[in-house]
Amino acid sequence: MRYFDSMPAEEGGIVIPWFAFGFLAVAGVNSFLKLPPKIHDTILNLDMFLLTAAMFALGLTTRWQSIRQAGVKPLLTAGILMLWLMAGGGLISYAACCLLG
Repeated sequence: MRYFDSMPAEEGGIVIPWFAFGFLAVAGVNSFLKLPPKIHDTILNLDMFLLTAAMFALGLTTRWQSIRQAGVKPLLTAGILMLWLMAGGGLISYAACCLLG
């Protein structure tokens, strides 16, 4: 996917998407800046709305025929990865809560 590249890829070069810099900046601001609860809640609601809209738009472009052609293996792989990520994220969250109180 070449739509979000920040620089042209040279032969064997690394391509860095622009949004990665924005993500790091927002993560840094969120870590070091304490926002008032009202603003924080508004940002969280906006974030949830935008994520929902993006997932909805992605779903609109999915064609059932493509899913049928791919077969059951990719769906099974996706399901296993989902469970793995949920379990891993849960364990990391639990460990962080135990360590940080």
